[in-house]
Amino acid sequence: MYLEKQIIQKNCLKGLRTVVIENEQDERDLLAYILESHGAVVFSEASVSDAIGRLRYYTADVVFVSVEAIEEHQVDIRANICAKAGKEVLIIGVAESERFIYPAIAQDLNCHACISKPLDIIEVVDFVATLAGRHERQNHCRT
Repeated sequence: MYLEKQIIQKNCLKGLRTVVIENEQDERDLLAYILESHGAVVFSEASVSDAIGRLRYYTADVVFVSVEAIEEHQVDIRANICAKAGKEVLIIGVAESERFIYPAIAQDLNCHACISKPLDIIEVVDFVATLAGRHERQNHCRT
């Protein structure tokens, strides 16, 4: 039973195409590792402009972007990413700590949701699997 649960968890993000935008190399590598170890395909960039440029050639399902990057650019990252990807993309803001998470932060940043550091593997995977599943169902209802 335990082994089955581990196998299911290791594949729960299989095929999910993700982008990690984080200027800190350690944080970027950690999030990429968490996602890849559970089956997601990941590419990462240090800046929003590099990631948006690369999205012309890479169709993402989920984008993780640091809250700092969103605030620095003061642009509608969601609209830019979705426009480059050619579809609605799930945007998740990553805050420096839980004290920066408040009820309306996702709405204020024009993201679908926010998570905080320090990143916990189980929480990140469950969070992404739940949101991605819910997001896919919403898109099927629209079409």
